Amino acid sequence: MTAPSAVLPLRRNKDFRLLWSAYTVTTVGSQVSVLALPLTAVLVLHAGALELGLLMSVQYLPFLLIGLPAGVWVDRYRRRDVMVFTDMARAVVLGLVPLLMWLRPHLAILLLLAFALGALTVLGDVAHQSVLPELLPVSQLTEGNSTLTASASASQFAGPSLGGLLVQVLSAPLALLADCVSFLVSAVLVRRLPAGEPEPAALDGRSTWSAGLEGLRHVWNHPLLRPIVLCTAIANFFDLFGMIQAVLVLFAVRELGLSPGTFGLVVGSASLAMVTGAVLTPRLVRRLGFGPSLLLAAVLPGAALLLLPSATPSDAVPLLVLSLAISGFAVAVYNISQVSLRQRVTPLAMQGRMNAAIRFLVWGTIPAGTLVGGVLGETLGLRPTLLLAALGSVLSALPIALSPVRKLRSVDDVAAAVEPEEARDE
Repeated sequence: MTAPSAVLPLRRNKDFRLLWSAYTVTTVGSQVSVLALPLTAVLVLHAGALELGLLMSVQYLPFLLIGLPAGVWVDRYRRRDVMVFTDMARAVVLGLVPLLMWLRPHLAILLLLAFALGALTVLGDVAHQSVLPELLPVSQLTEGNSTLTASASASQFAGPSLGGLLVQVLSAPLALLADCVSFLVSAVLVRRLPAGEPEPAALDGRSTWSAGLEGLRHVWNHPLLRPIVLCTAIANFFDLFGMIQAVLVLFAVRELGLSPGTFGLVVGSASLAMVTGAVLTPRLVRRLGFGPSLLLAAVLPGAALLLLPSATPSDAVPLLVLSLAISGFAVAVYNISQVSLRQRVTPLAMQGRMNAAIRFLVWGTIPAGTLVGGVLGETLGLRPTLLLAALGSVLSALPIALSPVRKLRSVDDVAAAVEPEEARDE
């Protein structure tokens, strides 16, 4: 990959187009898995709320176990090669699910495969987020992230809809083969990226953990990154990645009576709002300012998710679509903004460790959230669990509301926001 010297429009940047295409294809496939994997547990293994929470938990557990060293590995090796390896390996794991569910259907086997898939996702996602600053200049990072998110959001419409259809026609385990194919296609596309990227960071011969802790210190000591990490970590514990994820499929299928196909369409239709959020993010940031936009986007998901517990079989589809659409719009704005800020304030050689440290901190709360969601869903019931989770998600915005981030007009105002904080630390 060549360092971004001349500023080309994104659609004329060949390397970016390859990355964009690969990302879009895998997002479609992964959204099929988001639906088909828990449905495999529910429909094939007859899992309850606790078992479903455990499945979600082990899938995100690798972010805690290998999150920090993953960033060091990504900085030490060519990011393109890491992405190709993880794409190929994930295709193998997903291909094993229907085979093993046919030979020996058991929850322990599904948990093991979900853990392996999560571990490979840690590496692949860190490499993907770290490679963009090598392809684009700082001035195009927000546009690049917005473009990727818009495509991902459009894919998230197609993915669940396709997933629901495949589950009904083929069965949940066989539907996962669509994701298997998507990773193979992505590996071919990423492999076409030129190998002439900047040399991997030498890291001065330091140990993996020492180098990983450096990324953690960079994130935690930065006055703009720390509140974003706290907000995201709290939100991930409670919302659609955490407690709510553990019970939403069960709530939709068993309490609201939605078929897998209908639920897939609900999730897919709501994802269209993420496309709108991704497209409108640059305009929203210009109009409201970076900080206020980020704060608003942090509050809205939890507020929208408060609608979920009130859904009944008669109004389930419109209420779920409305709730998930508002949440999706806000999440798109939030993610584009905070990722652009992270890339802006972090040196290129530190990108892998920074992204891994943030993933370690913010995705590390997901296993606990899904496990707690499963336990509460089993003991308190699904509706009370959804209500508690939505309230917790609203409160996640407090770290940003109480930080210098809320005052930023744009990512270019970083120095002005950081200097007063650094002066207080001296």
